[in-house]
Amino acid sequence: MQYVDLDEKLLFQDDTFTPMPGFHREFKLHDIKRKTHFQETLQKRYEHQNIAKRVNDLATRLENKPQLDEADITAYNDLDDEIVELILSTAKRVGRVDFGYQRSADLCIAGKTIRLHKAILSCIRNDIKYTESIESLATELNHQLPNRDEINVRQAIANVNEAWKVKRVIEKEDGERRARWLEDI
Repeated sequence: MQYVDLDEKLLFQDDTFTPMPGFHREFKLHDIKRKTHFQETLQKRYEHQNIAKRVNDLATRLENKPQLDEADITAYNDLDDEIVELILSTAKRVGRVDFGYQRSADLCIAGKTIRLHKAILSCIRNDIKYTESIESLATELNHQLPNRDEINVRQAIANVNEAWKVKRVIEKEDGERRARWLEDI
């Protein structure tokens, strides 16, 4: 077994490669769905940009030259930069997260109920009429809006707190709910 002590500053000039932590990456290779989507999207972009043909043309042109000039080096670097940019932009596009895709219908309804009760509280505190958006949200949730004269701020706050409690219970059971919801889809 051999051991070599290399001078990193001399060889790499402080430009060593440090792998990015996992949570900063766009996606991980064990995520089959995103990995496949990345490969398919990158292939389409390569075909659209004619990368394979351009690489072959440049390789043929460079093979036939005994001495490389500045234009050849620039062409190589430009093509390399374009390929790296395509890879990075495709990874970012595929790695985007849609935070709504895993939420079950029950959790969405619980969140809308909280929003409704907070809006009712706001209307009561500011002594204004219910807005059209509050009325449409109440209709969507099949919730009867309380009469403005019969509810006070304390009761409205209690309704908001109760809605939060219901949402927390749903969040705790959401793993099971999500599995059933996904099976129904």
